Amino acid sequence: MDTKRSSEPATRNSTVAQKGRGSSAMKNSKQEEVKTKEHFRRSTGSISSLSNVGETVIGSLRTSTVGPKRDRKDATKERSASKIEVIRTTMKQVGPVVAADVYEKLNLYVLADKFYLEPRDRNGELRSESYLEIDRVSDELHVRNASESPIPIVHAEISSIFGIVGVVKLISGNGLIIIKRAELVGEINGHDIWTILETEVIPYKKGTMHLTEKQRRFNKHFIDMIQLVLSTGGFYYSTTFDITRTFQWLSENATPGFRDLSLMERADDRFVWNRYLSAQFIADGRLGKYTLPIMHGFVGIRRAAVNGNTFQLAIISRRSVYRAGVRFFMRGVNSDGHSANYVETEQIIQHDRGSPDNRVLSSFVQVRGSIPLYWSQHPNLRWQPVPTMKPNDHQLEAYVKHMKMQREIYGGKHVIVNLINQKGREKRIGGELERTVVQGNLDFVRYNAFDFHKECHAMNWDRLSILQDQLTHEINSFGFFLSSLANPDKVRTQAGYFRTNCMDCLDRTNVVQAMIAKESLLQQLIFMDIAPIGSSIDQFAEFNSLFKNLWADNGDECSKQYAGTGALKADFTRIGKRTYGGAINDGINALTRYFKNNFYDGYRQDAIDLFLGNFRIDPNNLPDSLEQSVINFDFHGVAILFAIFAATMVILCLIVSESYTVSVFWLIVLALLLTFIVLNGEEFVNSPKLKVD
Repeated sequence: MDTKRSSEPATRNSTVAQKGRGSSAMKNSKQEEVKTKEHFRRSTGSISSLSNVGETVIGSLRTSTVGPKRDRKDATKERSASKIEVIRTTMKQVGPVVAADVYEKLNLYVLADKFYLEPRDRNGELRSESYLEIDRVSDELHVRNASESPIPIVHAEISSIFGIVGVVKLISGNGLIIIKRAELVGEINGHDIWTILETEVIPYKKGTMHLTEKQRRFNKHFIDMIQLVLSTGGFYYSTTFDITRTFQWLSENATPGFRDLSLMERADDRFVWNRYLSAQFIADGRLGKYTLPIMHGFVGIRRAAVNGNTFQLAIISRRSVYRAGVRFFMRGVNSDGHSANYVETEQIIQHDRGSPDNRVLSSFVQVRGSIPLYWSQHPNLRWQPVPTMKPNDHQLEAYVKHMKMQREIYGGKHVIVNLINQKGREKRIGGELERTVVQGNLDFVRYNAFDFHKECHAMNWDRLSILQDQLTHEINSFGFFLSSLANPDKVRTQAGYFRTNCMDCLDRTNVVQAMIAKESLLQQLIFMDIAPIGSSIDQFAEFNSLFKNLWADNGDECSKQYAGTGALKADFTRIGKRTYGGAINDGINALTRYFKNNFYDGYRQDAIDLFLGNFRIDPNNLPDSLEQSVINFDFHGVAILFAIFAATMVILCLIVSESYTVSVFWLIVLALLLTFIVLNGEEFVNSPKLKVD
C-alpha cells in the first residue's frame, strides 16, 4: 500500500530516520506448480476437510456465512465459540478503541517542573479526561483528572506528538524520548502501521551545571547515542495491533481476554526494542495506553493484482533485541541460546474478495540468524577477519539450546539452510556447524548446506535452482497459515520453518529467503484461487516486479541495520539477474562497509547496548572516552598520520622528484608503517567501550 501520511516537520535537536527498500525472485515450471497444488490437496486436504464441514473457506467467503451454525451440538458450539473468539482477536477490524489500545497522539505540555501528556486521537480531538503528569524533579508519574486538576497551560510549551519511546537514565537525570513525526506505512487487517521518522530526547533537568566537564561531555554522548539508534530507521509501531506476533501465533495462543491486555503486555519480548526504556511506564498498569511497543526491522505493504484479483502483499521483519548489534562485533550465540542478527520475517497475503467481511489472511514465516555456535570475528583492518571459535565441547550445548528454543517458539520441523563457503576461512565455521548438527541428532532438524559462492560464481545465478530442488519437499510440506474472518475456526497452519544463514545473514540470505518466499507465495495464491493451477509468479510481470522489489527493500533495510549499507546482490533480488551495474554498486557498498565496520561500528554497538539497557549508566564509572574519530593523539593516531604523510611524499616524489633514492626511501617508510598498522589492526579499529561481549 503506497498511501502515506505524516505529521508536520518539527524543530529542536531531533533525528530523522532513514528508510530502505527491497525485493526478490525465482522461476517455477508449470508442471511443478500442478504437482504442488495436488500435493496440498493430498497431504493437508482442502480447507473444507480441515474444518470437517461441507463448506470451504473460499466458499464461505462467497456466501458470507459468519460463525458456527446454530444447529451444531452444544459441545461443538462451545469449542468453536472459543476458537472464533481467539481468531477474531487476530482478524478483528478497526473499530472503536478498546481499553487495551494505545492513544494515537498526545499533546505534550512542557513546564519548568512538569511534563503533561494529554490523550488525543489522530485528528487532535480529546480522547479522555485523564492525563499523565511527569514530575521533572522527583521523576514520579501520576494519572490526573482534568476536571479535578486542570493542566496549567498558560506558561506551557505545547506540541503534538505521536507517542513516547520511553525514558532514558542520563548522567544529568532522566530524559523523555518522544516521537515527533511518524508516517503511515499502510494497513494490515484494518490496523494502521506507522514508522518513526523523527524523535527527540528532552532532559528532565534543563541545565548541566551540576555536572563535571567529563560528565557533561558524556551526557551529550549518551543523548547522541539514543538518537543515533533511532535515526537508523526501521522502527515501527501500531496503536491497535500487536505487530511483534505472527498471525499464526495469535491464532494459536490468544485467549478471549488477550485483547484486554495492554499492547506492551501482549507483545513478544524478543522484538520490543523499547521495553527497557519503558520500564517505568510498564510498572504502572494504568499507563498501558501511553506505552507503545516499538519493533525494529522492516514493514512493507503493497496493493497487488494477479489474474484479475486484487489483494495486499506485506512483509514484516522483526529484529530481535537479544544479542543485538552490528556486523563483526556481534556474531554467534550467547549462553541463553540467542543468536546475533536474528530476524523473523513474515510474508502476509490479505484478500478481501470485494469486502472486508470476506477477508482471508495467509502468512508464511521464516527466520535468519547467525550460525548458532560460539564464534567471533572482530574487525582488525583486514578485508575479511579470520573467524575464531571456542573449544568444541561448548558448541553442542549452544546449538541444542538455540534449536530447542526455536522448536518451543514455532513448533514443527526446522531446516537449517547454511550458505557459507565450504573452503577458505568460512570452512571451519561450516564444518563445525555440520559436525554439531550430526552430533546433536535432533529429530526435528534437517541440515542443508549449499556453497552459494561456488555454485553461483561468474554470475551463474540460475544454479540456485539446485538449492530450490533440495528444499522443494519441505516448502510443500511445511505449508502456510491461513484463516478467514467469515469462518475463523477453519485454520490452516504452517508446519515447519526455514532458518537461513550465511556469515552475515544478509546478502546471500536475502536472495535465498526471497526464493523460498516466492515458492510459498505461489502456493498460497493457487490455494486461495487467486492464481490458476499451473501458473507461475513470473508470468504476472507487474506483480513479479512488485514482489521482487518488496523483498529487495526488506533485504536493504536488514542490511543497513546490521552492516551499515544496503544489501549486496540486490540487483538479482530486484530484477532476477546479476548486472555489471549491480556489481559496481556492490563494490561501493563493500568499501563503505569496510570503513564503517572498522572505524565507526564500535560506537554504534555502544549506542545499541545503551538503548536496550545492556549497559547502565554509572556517573562514577565512565570509560576514558567515547570518541569515534579515526585519527586521535595516541600512538595509533600518530601512526596513521605518518602513514598518510609517507603516502603523500611517495606521490610527490614520483611526480616532481628526479631522485630515485628519495622515492624508494619514502616507499619503504610507507610499507613499514602500513605493515605495523595491519599487524596491530585490532588496536586501530573503533571498538565498543561500554560493554565487551
